[in-house]
Amino acid sequence: MKKMMLALLVVALGVGGYFSYKYYSETYQGVTAYARTPKETPEKKQTVDGSGKKIEGYSSYKYTFEFVKENGERQEMTYELYGEDIKNYDNNTLVKAEISQKRIISGPNEVAEKDVPADVLKKLNAQK
Repeated sequence: MKKMMLALLVVALGVGGYFSYKYYSETYQGVTAYARTPKETPEKKQTVDGSGKKIEGYSSYKYTFEFVKENGERQEMTYELYGEDIKNYDNNTLVKAEISQKRIISGPNEVAEKDVPADVLKKLNAQK
């Protein structure tokens, strides 16, 4: 009986460890990716919290980026730029970010064309 309980505990820890690692790697382990901002600025809106309540003094721009990773893969993600005195991204400029499968970890920050790998820039220019 003790051996069976120990075996079940080991299996449960293994399964729990696997799913914990999978969640961590999909959510927090990122890669560098590049995108172009839209040709038109998104509509400026009142910022709301997760429950839909307005956050006084804050406004937002909701962007959809088609990122190109350094390995050539494409990934579409949305990003909400918000703050009190928020300045939107300039139209049709390059941005760089660290992204995971589920979220944008850091960035996006504007980047010069010379700082984008050539093969990534070629793919970004093709989608203009």
